Amino acid sequence: MIGVDRKEEKPVSNLKLLCKILRLKGMKITNFWFKNRGKELHLAVKPHKNGCRCPACGRRGRIVHQRTELRRWEDLTLMGMKILFWYAPKTILCPTHGRVQEEIPWAPALSRITYRLEWRICALCQIMTQKAAAEILKMAPSTLSDLLHRIINRVRDGHKIRGVKTLGVDEISFCKGRKYATIVYDLDRAHVLWVGRGKGRETIDLFFNECLSKGQKERIQWASCDMSQAYIGAIETHCPNAKLVLDRFHIVKKLNEAVDQVRKEQWREASVNERKALKGLRWLLFRHSSTRSKRQTRILNQLRKRNRRIHREWILKDKFE
Repeated sequence: MIGVDRKEEKPVSNLKLLCKILRLKGMKITNFWFKNRGKELHLAVKPHKNGCRCPACGRRGRIVHQRTELRRWEDLTLMGMKILFWYAPKTILCPTHGRVQEEIPWAPALSRITYRLEWRICALCQIMTQKAAAEILKMAPSTLSDLLHRIINRVRDGHKIRGVKTLGVDEISFCKGRKYATIVYDLDRAHVLWVGRGKGRETIDLFFNECLSKGQKERIQWASCDMSQAYIGAIETHCPNAKLVLDRFHIVKKLNEAVDQVRKEQWREASVNERKALKGLRWLLFRHSSTRSKRQTRILNQLRKRNRRIHREWILKDKFE
């Protein structure tokens, strides 16, 4: 049986059609069959164009052993049917890490479920009980609980504090802005290291005192934060060798506020005829030079004759860019 792709007007086989329906990436279906009276769809798959790679460094390796027994991975449930993948992983010889099992693009190492099912488990458990999520995913509650804890532990292992040289500190608001949390992250690895309730000096001091040793503090070379005196003071106290970098967003925000303050003062002092030249400049002064049209730039350059003070503030803001 052959389908037709209306976009390309070419025949599509059942295997390619299944790939499109299931939105499979990085793999190729070689066969499929049904089991358990049509309640399970089993797919024989293999990595496509990215197989035989080392899971640690991503380098291609020479195949030294081809397994004969198939391994099984459980995927999402589709229209009431369980989707299961079957594949025999290869053992490769990595130039760096030696004999290792090839990287499986659809699942983590030593796992029996796919990345997609892991994401679905985490998403459902955030909005409902584990028992209700297990009923939707058609698995035992004890199995789902065990899988959830394994996922969380594996993800947390990637966020351990080790070899930190570049540190970032910022706060977020929740409960409609009534509460705040301080987030500390590793800028080099783009990983969150710590989250604490509140945004004051006491909160950030908890991280430096409880999570970092004296040697780790001394090895931090760069630290980024906003213009909060609590964060600046904590970084200067606990990280003596770190160079402090202020967040660009907050500096630009302060520059825009200064330019707007000058515009308001000139508007109050201007006559009726002078206000015609200043009308509509508020958002135009805030625009970045890369998003400003030539016509808008000409309007701002006309301020050189009409209002030199606003023109000077605009020039200084543009020079910062």
